[in-house]
Amino acid sequence: MSGTWTDMFEPRGPKASPLDAPPAYEPDDIELADDPSVYRPWTIQRGRSRPPLMLELRKYEPRSGVWSGWQLSYPSLIAVEYVGDTMLSLDFGSRQFVIEGCKLSELARHLQQGTVIAIQEYANSIWSSGSSAERVTSIRRIGAPEIGVKS
Repeated sequence: MSGTWTDMFEPRGPKASPLDAPPAYEPDDIELADDPSVYRPWTIQRGRSRPPLMLELRKYEPRSGVWSGWQLSYPSLIAVEYVGDTMLSLDFGSRQFVIEGCKLSELARHLQQGTVIAIQEYANSIWSSGSSAERVTSIRRIGAPEIGVKS
């Protein structure tokens, strides 16, 4: 061997190409449904490379035809309360939300693990043929006027 001891840390052979760099996007993290015809009541982060920083709550407004919602800091989630398998409340301190639906105990379990990226309310006008056993039928913010409703 020739050279100095620092030569052990230098790569030998051809220089690495920028194409060899790992992708910035991690394909094991699922985003909101790519196929708009498929209803997903909640989206789970599959890869644990980094914890989600925000939790998104989405509702469809049939009058305007647009999505509306909230993105809240995951670390500010103080408490999750549940009633059976059909109701959850999320307490973010100054903001509280009630989520109603079916099979929500699975959602509560994923919230406890910190892997939920988004919760999406079911919209009959978009997914009228959906037969998903898990379903979010209502997302309501407590103590504030509903989105899209004029007072």
